[in-house]
Amino acid sequence: MKKVLIYMPFADWVPHLATDLEIAAKHIEVGDDVHIIQCSSDLPSCEPNPNHIKLRCMLCKSRRNKGLTIINLPEEKRHDLALNNFIKPLNLPDFSSMNELKGFKVGDLDAGMGVASSLISMVREPNPNVKQYKSFVEKNLIMSLAVHDAIKHHLEVIKPDIFYLFNGRYAPLRPALRAAQELGIKTYVHERAGVLNKYSLSENTYPHDLEYQKKQIDKYWEAEVNTETKVKIATSWYEDRRGGKDQSWYSFTKSQIKGNLPEGFDSAKRNIAIYNSSQDEFEAIDGWENPYYRNQTEAIKAIVNSDVDPDIMFYLRIHPNLKGLKNTQIKELNGLKSPNLVVIPADSKIDSYELMAACEKIITFGSTIGIESVFWGKPSILVGRTTYEDMKGCYIPKDRSDIIELINKKLDCSDNTGSIKFAYWQSVKGYEYIYYKPESVRQGTFMGKYLKNPHIQRIKAKILSNDLFSKIIFKAAYLFRKIKWKLHLS
Repeated sequence: MKKVLIYMPFADWVPHLATDLEIAAKHIEVGDDVHIIQCSSDLPSCEPNPNHIKLRCMLCKSRRNKGLTIINLPEEKRHDLALNNFIKPLNLPDFSSMNELKGFKVGDLDAGMGVASSLISMVREPNPNVKQYKSFVEKNLIMSLAVHDAIKHHLEVIKPDIFYLFNGRYAPLRPALRAAQELGIKTYVHERAGVLNKYSLSENTYPHDLEYQKKQIDKYWEAEVNTETKVKIATSWYEDRRGGKDQSWYSFTKSQIKGNLPEGFDSAKRNIAIYNSSQDEFEAIDGWENPYYRNQTEAIKAIVNSDVDPDIMFYLRIHPNLKGLKNTQIKELNGLKSPNLVVIPADSKIDSYELMAACEKIITFGSTIGIESVFWGKPSILVGRTTYEDMKGCYIPKDRSDIIELINKKLDCSDNTGSIKFAYWQSVKGYEYIYYKPESVRQGTFMGKYLKNPHIQRIKAKILSNDLFSKIIFKAAYLFRKIKWKLHLS
């Protein structure tokens, strides 16, 4: 019998709560001794509730308790985080930049990186003004140290053989991962997998660890000897994506008009599509820094203004994930002006796949369409970091001048082995849910019961499917975000 400890600081995101419960239920089924650490309104800030609104705390705890009751976890195995017992005053510097915040450590704890990750994700801003959010930063740094010490205490007292937690990069989560690593306890960090009916586990690291994930790709590939099986599974994954099927996350292309190209698209030109990514996703994760330019916008500006064939026309497809935002990335992208550049807005109905098919080649910064392009036989230049960077298929420039050389050259795309390997990994990695039955990206049943009211979710989906309502919602969300973060200044 193994002793298992699961850190469950918040329960607002149903698939991740369900994964905590799934892991617990599977261990209970084989006779393991399962314990959890729960937040009882201890955290002054968390991803679902950054302003610590009491009603939201109450709903979160209620949802968690419902789940724990479903798996019949006894009260004596539910341990409170008890964060207040570990709060310490911190002599914090007056941060003047995000880089200073990211580099801030307390001993070996990279607290600044975790807080930066939370801040960037909350405001959907890759480079927020750290002085503007001073109170948020200070509150979360103090919280991070307390979480580290609290989790370390619980680990030393409970002495688990295995420790589980979600995500591992945010301010309330990264310190827990670091505490377990310091004590040498086997730790698994769970996240979404490549398809809805599975979850992933990363051993002793977070799922954003590039080198770890590259090894996982090789491991899954080598475990299956039948090449025909791998090709079939990978092909199905690519066809599903192109068909607009939701996989681990929402399909950003299913609302686009099939076959729709930009007005005035001239097939006689040397057309090149540029697909950017939302920079905030990996801005506070080590190892994902762009090796060529300070950021994507700087790269795009340099590319379109470089010494390229005058017959080349660039089409910049702004990632649909940036829809409704007015952050610095969007402002900089909207400011790009060049006679050889057409900017396609994030909310455009232009078909991303039709654009890819109609162009001579594509340029990406690590988004999935870079390797998808290889599968569909279109040359792909990678100007960034990503899990598929070491696989055959994409062109990897040596330096800035090589980027331009690859753009000017006529490229072929004869080897799609890397694309098959990547898609096979996305399809088979992780562990299948037994007790959780996902119905959509955000909703599902656990042991036949809803953890969150599905009717509210259906009403929300109906509203967002209407273009007019969708625009109103996105505008309201943007204004609410601005108001929400101003609360941190008071």
